[in-house]
Amino acid sequence: MYKPKSVDDYVELINQALFEIEDLILCAEDEGEDDNEFTLMTPDLRVIEGGLKALQAELLGGDYVIGRGEDLPFMPVVQKVRKRLPIVVLIDAINNTHKKGLERE
Repeated sequence: MYKPKSVDDYVELINQALFEIEDLILCAEDEGEDDNEFTLMTPDLRVIEGGLKALQAELLGGDYVIGRGEDLPFMPVVQKVRKRLPIVVLIDAINNTHKKGLERE
């Protein structure tokens, strides 16, 4: 599991997750088939994407406190699609850091 040790590591983790989510959405849109696994997940992927973007903006804006003790607001959606989400480990690492703080050396 990813364990960021600095704010820069955490930002990079969020950036990586955003890249991956955006890629999944693009793949779903390119497929254009209603029965495609990711096409069916697109609304959920967009919620996750929006949550990650909000987290990123808050973090970069300087108003974010790491280690809040609660799940990110979009985690119920992640739970819903957990078994089909290829980047769930990455999202879990972001959520874990949000809850517990940065990894201490």
